[in-house]
Amino acid sequence: MEPLIVANLKFSIDLLKKLCKVNTGNVLFSPLSISSALGPVVLGANGQTAAQMYKTLHFNHEKIMYHDLYDELYKGGNYRSLKLVNRLFGERTLNFKDDFLDMCEEWCYTNLRNADFKTDPEAARKRINDWVQNKTEKNIKNYLDKGDVTKDTSLVLISAVHFMDKWVNPFKSVPVNQDKGVNWPMMSRMDKFPLGNIPHRQHQPKHPPIARILEIPYANKDMSMIIILPNQSDRLPENSLSVCLLFFSPSSKLVESITYEKLLEWTEPDNMIYTDVAVKIPLFKMQENYNLEEVLKSLGITDLFDEKCDLSGMAPGLLKLPKVMHKSSVEVNEEGTEADAGGDAVVHGLSLSNKIQGGFVADRPFLFFIRHNPTKSIIFWSRFISP
Repeated sequence: MEPLIVANLKFSIDLLKKLCKVNTGNVLFSPLSISSALGPVVLGANGQTAAQMYKTLHFNHEKIMYHDLYDELYKGGNYRSLKLVNRLFGERTLNFKDDFLDMCEEWCYTNLRNADFKTDPEAARKRINDWVQNKTEKNIKNYLDKGDVTKDTSLVLISAVHFMDKWVNPFKSVPVNQDKGVNWPMMSRMDKFPLGNIPHRQHQPKHPPIARILEIPYANKDMSMIIILPNQSDRLPENSLSVCLLFFSPSSKLVESITYEKLLEWTEPDNMIYTDVAVKIPLFKMQENYNLEEVLKSLGITDLFDEKCDLSGMAPGLLKLPKVMHKSSVEVNEEGTEADAGGDAVVHGLSLSNKIQGGFVADRPFLFFIRHNPTKSIIFWSRFISP
């Protein structure tokens, strides 16, 4: 399980940097959902296609075992706050290799169901959407849009994530006209929270903090939201363009500075010290959709999307992956957080404790991630610009 956790964390940081570069607004994605969707593709890839995927996903040419990670995430049974669903839907006329199907079940907790893409792609799309909706207790609807599958589709790899949990203690809403910051709906709470500095406390005062990092645990404490708030004394103007430009100057450097090693250092217990602090954060809803083809190409996975694609480990014939779609949403309110994400890959056939002065006030753009604490796995990454 450890190599997978490390790989997913490194891959999540790569995705964060790329998505923040190509988007000027809010960014939200589930790295676990995306890597889960690509996991079975890796098992069916050969040659240069496989080499590119292993390198980009940080798998180091080793088969990656999702099985143990899922077992850990699934603890809590039907009452767990995090739900993940995975399945392959393959064109019924294709002869998928038994070895590939066995590996999917053993390594990725994924099995195959036949679908009639060739003669009735719309019915196949609706069937997949119904399955996802049912497995996520109707929280993820219309997973595939019209046109996402066609008569040329050979395989759809589904990985969907739904998260909903309450805070350990609820927040109280702050009327907008009483908040002296930006014109956002805010909520507040006074409590003990793990709070740290970036750079790590041990590097100060030689390097003054460029940001602070706060952990807000959820009710069962197996999940947390961790906020990285750039230090900025000036209030942000309400003009959204100005907000973006201001955010990109100090905190684009912060995004680019994130590495696997630094993230571990910033979240170490000797940096994240329980502190009495007044916390004020926005109430917000976010929903983002991405076609990840160009992002994955820029990270090094290029052959997967053209005629050089080698997925011969899946089935006979030439296959390629024209799109990897990802949808995610999150709602944060006084009671807690609800978030959904789905990553799907569609394959087409070519031929087939000190009190902090002033508190922690997130009245400007910030980064946050939702983490599964026992495994340190990041379920969602986000750059928040505005509600």
